[in-house]
Amino acid sequence: MKRVLTFLMAVMLFVTVVPFVSASTTFSDVPRSHWAYKEIQAMASKGIIKGYEDGKFRPNNKITRAEFAKIMIAAAGVDIHKQKVSQTFQDVPRNHWAFYYVEYAKPYLTGYKSGNKYTYKPDQYAVREDIAVALVRLLGYDRTHKADLSVLKRFNDDDRISAALRPYVAISIQTDLMKGSNNYFRPQDAITRAEAASLLYRALLDREDDETKVVFPSPDKPTPELPTSVSDNFSSEELKNWDTDNAVGTWGVINKQATATTTDRKLEHFFLPLIWNEKANTDHFEMSVDVNANGTNGLGGLYFNAKDGKAHVVFLNKDRVTLATVDDVNDDDFDTIASGSYKLKGTNKLKIVVKDDAVSIYMNNQYLFGQEKLKLSNTQLGLYLQKDATKDAPRKLTSLDNFTFKVLD
Repeated sequence: MKRVLTFLMAVMLFVTVVPFVSASTTFSDVPRSHWAYKEIQAMASKGIIKGYEDGKFRPNNKITRAEFAKIMIAAAGVDIHKQKVSQTFQDVPRNHWAFYYVEYAKPYLTGYKSGNKYTYKPDQYAVREDIAVALVRLLGYDRTHKADLSVLKRFNDDDRISAALRPYVAISIQTDLMKGSNNYFRPQDAITRAEAASLLYRALLDREDDETKVVFPSPDKPTPELPTSVSDNFSSEELKNWDTDNAVGTWGVINKQATATTTDRKLEHFFLPLIWNEKANTDHFEMSVDVNANGTNGLGGLYFNAKDGKAHVVFLNKDRVTLATVDDVNDDDFDTIASGSYKLKGTNKLKIVVKDDAVSIYMNNQYLFGQEKLKLSNTQLGLYLQKDATKDAPRKLTSLDNFTFKVLD
């Protein structure tokens, strides 16, 4: 639901890229015979899209890539901190009107690379394959769906889809977010206001009224037997071992590794609870995970003794491993309990052993440090990341792999 709300914000912003004030749902330049008449009228009737003062919708107006970046900022609910932004694209300097929008919308945008230089081409038009990437990422389908590239073969112009974007285009087709016409997808065609209305309608309004016949009342499902030991190498994207409904942040699997992100600009800490038999012996257990730092300072690891957004966390930094407490998931601060010196590597195996009121911390199977006299009374535990661990995704991010958990005697 949160994704839908933020996407609605993006839709609202989309129509402010060019000035308008008319609230009419009948446009003089959109007759009933127009191919997107239903979609435009439906969006307008809900107050999402409006026309111009002269009563027109101007369905053939195109959207630039700079304007598209601004739309995605609203969709993602990103809070812009101007003093912390460095320039990524050579053609979008700090004095460009869209500089901050482009920099903060990078997780949803496409760019261009030549050697070690990046450009964005802000004045070029956004094209259909660009919107495919943005819709799939914003709705989280890249984490919940596996791309079937064979669906692209139905289009005569599938060779015009950029290589890195093909999985996203495939998912947009599989989920009916986008369609082609006459056996062509037109990946390099500029997006018009009419097409945008149609795509947004398909992503939002056309799915609101979907219904499925069910048995009512639904019979109670038997309670499954919960495990006291778990191993997960994240070969499945479904995160079956994890309580994603009660996770903090949006967790998913990328390249068989777990990571997290958020559209909540206030959120600073991500927690993914493990599904396990919490009625078992909670006084003695161990957890381990590989923390993979791809261009980051780590900022990820494990958490335990959690309840209501408060937890003990163990995470890696550039030169330390830290045991701390988090009291507020919306506060980037934490209270350090203890730490040990450690030089961050690309892959780092973190293990913690909790017994009674003490925790022992190991790195790469070597004891690093421990702490006693902790107040441990809660049973939720699992994977932990800080917001900065994935702020530059997908180019740089921390991911977690090869998780193990076991209750000990």
